[in-house]
Amino acid sequence: MNFNGNILERYLSLAPIPLAFERFLEARIYQRHRFQRPILDIGCGEGLFANVVFSERIDTGIDPNPRELKRARSFEAYRELIECKGDAIDKPDGYYNTVFSNSVLEHIPEIEPVFREAHRLLAAGGRFYVTVPSHRFDEYSVVNQVLCAIGLQSLAGKYRSFFNRFWHHYHYYSPEGWSALAQRTGFTVTEIHTYGTKTICLLNDFLAPFSIISFVIKKLSNRWVLFPGLRRLLMMPVAIAGHRLLEGADIARDGGLVFMELMKA
Repeated sequence: MNFNGNILERYLSLAPIPLAFERFLEARIYQRHRFQRPILDIGCGEGLFANVVFSERIDTGIDPNPRELKRARSFEAYRELIECKGDAIDKPDGYYNTVFSNSVLEHIPEIEPVFREAHRLLAAGGRFYVTVPSHRFDEYSVVNQVLCAIGLQSLAGKYRSFFNRFWHHYHYYSPEGWSALAQRTGFTVTEIHTYGTKTICLLNDFLAPFSIISFVIKKLSNRWVLFPGLRRLLMMPVAIAGHRLLEGADIARDGGLVFMELMKA
């Protein structure tokens, strides 16, 4: 599996800045790993990540949202798209050599069945690549930091609860917590680390409200940006600055997000 170049520039032309920054870090991590076919993307959504990051089509993408799958078909980033949930995928045991799930699993209330389904679908020696929030993610928000700085710890705790409800985050564990979950579901953890420094997470949180127009466009048209060519030109200074800001943030001590490489023995 090969990867595209100019990933940050491509993402900024199609998505809000904080989303592009986060996905760029994840793409940098994936570029260091082998994606052996056949490949399954659990929670492919609109297919934007696969379209921007990979220069070849992914074998299978699954998602329960038919509207998102309609957009994914327009990108033609997958050989096959299936409307289903991540715990019930109509494929035989050991069908895939690589499974990945990019910033999806934290949004699923019952998460262990999805891990077990990924384990079932992988061939022996296959890899499952996962990106999810760490236990620091809600702490690395601007409002939480301000409330904690002025001593309003109780109010900060309430804000973090609101933050996770707003973003539909049901799971945000330490690397040790994510590792334990993976091992309970049959996987061997071959690599795990955090990424997304506190500074980058705070920046993305600060920028999120400025993306409201993109969120409205997404709701109305099922795409983040209406004129990608024009936006790419406008985002050129942001891309230049982004490369400097994000340098080295794909591995970060006490980062706001977690990457795992899991293996089926």
